[in-house]
Amino acid sequence: MKCKCGNEGIYYQAYSNKYLCENCFKEEVERRVKKVVKPYMKRGVKINIGISGGKDSLVMAHILNKLSYPEVKLRCIFIHEGIEGFRDKALRVVKKFCEKEGLELKVIYLKEEFNYTLDEMITLLKEYKPCSICAVFRRYLLNKYSKDSDYLAIGHNLDDHAQTILMNYIEGNIKNIIYFGKDAEGFVKRIKPLKYVPEEEVKFYADLVKLEYQKEPCPYSSLSYRHKMKEIIKLLEKMKPGVRFSIVRGYEKLIKLINYEEKINRCKKCNYPCSGELCKVCQYLELIKERMKNEL
Repeated sequence: MKCKCGNEGIYYQAYSNKYLCENCFKEEVERRVKKVVKPYMKRGVKINIGISGGKDSLVMAHILNKLSYPEVKLRCIFIHEGIEGFRDKALRVVKKFCEKEGLELKVIYLKEEFNYTLDEMITLLKEYKPCSICAVFRRYLLNKYSKDSDYLAIGHNLDDHAQTILMNYIEGNIKNIIYFGKDAEGFVKRIKPLKYVPEEEVKFYADLVKLEYQKEPCPYSSLSYRHKMKEIIKLLEKMKPGVRFSIVRGYEKLIKLINYEEKINRCKKCNYPCSGELCKVCQYLELIKERMKNEL
């Protein structure tokens, strides 16, 4: 089948019912990213990029680097959680990528920051989901090391957004539904360049431009609720192509109609923004400390 430009189509887009050639496909992905980031690409702006070594964060960093003006300062931040046999491989991928792209890289080790690796934390906090623990500490460190920047870019694609929205609806987390779509006080403003790019298109783009990314999934990912939601979203998309866009765009319309603000407190131990007396990071660390004492 032919692309609209007349060249041979290499990718079929089910939700638009059209074929795209290589150039048109890459241009469409980059155009969607540009639409999201254009308001932030201003002279003198500093953008930190949360990078993991997977296809999403590398595609995001590659396109931001391609689109950005010389006056925009980009820096990649890699959080090494200490997942044995996994994160060292990811770090090698990221170092090679950043060197090739000419991007600055800062590596932050969970062990150096909190005295424990994620593997050790999970062993001590068995009643908590590994992905929940990881997300709390990653968010904390990304925010901490992005305070000198104007924005923090995160590689969440369209599927990630649809999953988060549905997960919160299903669990009845109304507060999370609201705050997912708003910038929280005390946090560096986040931008999500890939939020209108489906996961399979991120992968296809990465392969087209020959990005070397880590294909091996995190060993903890299959244990998460998100993994199950991912399969549900895939099924919905197969039944009704375009449903991911409908979920995200419907949510974006809804969030504009909600005028709700909650007073943000500061953690009494670390001064991190939170809703209670202690932030989730300090709660986890207190629990770990208590359990380490009991083991002695």
